[in-house]
Amino acid sequence: MRSVLLSLSALAIGGCEPPEYKYAGYRTYESFPLDGTRTWKYKHAAHDYLLEVDMEAEPEVVGTTRVHTLRYKQDEPSRVLYAIKWSSDSTDGVQIHGYIVENEPAEVADDGDDTGEASGGDDTGAAVDTITDGWVNFDPPLQLTEYQMAPGDVMLSSAGGDDYTTTFEKTENCPNDWRDDWTCLRIVVESSASDPAPFVGTWHWATEYGTSLFEPAGDVAPWTLVEATWFAS
Repeated sequence: MRSVLLSLSALAIGGCEPPEYKYAGYRTYESFPLDGTRTWKYKHAAHDYLLEVDMEAEPEVVGTTRVHTLRYKQDEPSRVLYAIKWSSDSTDGVQIHGYIVENEPAEVADDGDDTGEASGGDDTGAAVDTITDGWVNFDPPLQLTEYQMAPGDVMLSSAGGDDYTTTFEKTENCPNDWRDDWTCLRIVVESSASDPAPFVGTWHWATEYGTSLFEPAGDVAPWTLVEATWFAS
């Protein structure tokens, strides 16, 4: 895997002395926090369910990096749509260590008798709330952002045979249904893959809270935050 940061944010200052270059940027990891126990809920104009995002209880520790699995689930009926392994810290910035996209649940065939009772499956309506095999793992991880970036910076990375471009476009207002006064980092992730991973798209990250809005690649509207919770570990 390769990662290259193209920075447009060097600032020249000084008078007659040779110019001194300073890097002015935002700490991206602070806008994608993974501390404590967190949950988020989102709505979408084109879907009649909420998207619930929760963290698995214990992170995986890889060297000195804590890798958290976030599960993205529809609320009714409850079903995991996909999951992503994230890390976010002051050393390595925001990285993705793997992801999985769940298949549509198979429908149970009605092979019952004339009584109207099906002989296969049950009628409990049990939630499908597990992650099956089929992970796409990145080793080394995909570098989504450096720990500090400035508007206009571009990160070029590759993983799993695909190329990725992350652009920190700007900061802008990102109101949602939970808070209407947030300012976010607008992060755009692009991929060379014909079938992009679920993290490809346009993100709006808010300091200390995380994702306010996320518009997946090819979508016409964002998932909009309606509720977030945090509990200290």
